[in-house]
Amino acid sequence: MKRCGIFFFMIFLLGACERTKSVEYYQNNPEIAKKRSLECRDKAIISQDCVNAHKVGFPKDENESW
Repeated sequence: MKRCGIFFFMIFLLGACERTKSVEYYQNNPEIAKKRSLECRDKAIISQDCVNAHKVGFPKDENESW
């Protein structure tokens, strides 16, 4: 019975992991990039996927100075 619980726990952990989408993916899907970037901001998620989405969803204006 204990093995069964461990097995389902491992499946849960693997299912909770998400795949990082590339910048190219988000360039081909700009609306998804914007939506994902806003979701990352709202949930305070910092991941490579969020960085990739933000690069496309909210590109930095080259004329804008920081």
